[in-house]
Amino acid sequence: MSLLTVAELQQFVETHLSPAALQEAIDWVEAQLAEEVGAPYTGAAISETHAGYGRHLFLNRPIGSVTEITEYGSLVDNTGAVLAATDYTLWADEGIIERAGAAKWGARVAVAYVPRDDRDRWRQAIIDLARLLIDRTALQSESVAGEMSYTAPANWEAERRRVARRLSFRSM
Repeated sequence: MSLLTVAELQQFVETHLSPAALQEAIDWVEAQLAEEVGAPYTGAAISETHAGYGRHLFLNRPIGSVTEITEYGSLVDNTGAVLAATDYTLWADEGIIERAGAAKWGARVAVAYVPRDDRDRWRQAIIDLARLLIDRTALQSESVAGEMSYTAPANWEAERRRVARRLSFRSM
């Protein structure tokens, strides 16, 4: 099910497209975002595996809560140690987990966490990207009889990446 309804999109985008076409645009935008930044918030934990050795792990999204952190001594080791909450410091807004004390992470670290509820941010991104998709024109700028003018972004792909970056710390 979509995070955004056609009626919600129509409040922000003026178009002659049918509701079915608008739903296709919403579905396409949501699929592109999920492919680039991961699934939207569902309340379920997601997992990320990171190379360790440093003091910080940089997750892809802000953290709601940590479910489990498993540290592995080598890249091929499959018997890791589950850490206690006292073994790390959480910087939830930044999506950063810092190893406690002067310790460094092992070679590989698996983090299971529930991302912060970002559905409002997703809805805004879907609106912005759907608008970009619907309004996209081959012309960068046009003017009609001096009464109406339209200027498109200089680079459509850069604008799309800028909107998607609002949902993830991952570089696009």
